Amino acid sequence: MGKHMVVRLKNTVIESIEDADTKRLKLIHIVSKDEGAAITLELPEALCETLNTNDSVTVTLDSKALTKGENSRLYMEARVFRTDGEDELNVIAAAGGLRLTLLMNKPTTVQKATFDADKLFFVIQ
Repeated sequence: MGKHMVVRLKNTVIESIEDADTKRLKLIHIVSKDEGAAITLELPEALCETLNTNDSVTVTLDSKALTKGENSRLYMEARVFRTDGEDELNVIAAAGGLRLTLLMNKPTTVQKATFDADKLFFVIQ
């Protein structure tokens, strides 16, 4: 077993929340300028109530289960379907049929290794 890998995106902003093609689903766009990362997340409307456009959030992506903090706005477990790219990492995962995509510029080896597992835990705080 290697070291435990985790990706933390601080100073991350919810750029937009828009209607998805599917009824009662929203598309959440989250951008981390510091890390050069962008996340697009499909969520049911009911789970979007704590999320607002322009909110500053911290996003944690982990290959192991995270402790759901009291201040977590969202906690999801997803399956990683595809990871590709060297200079730009592109991760596609799904949580119960909901899609999560992550684009990351110049990821570190540690960041890349987080997505080697088939499970991904995702927290927005």
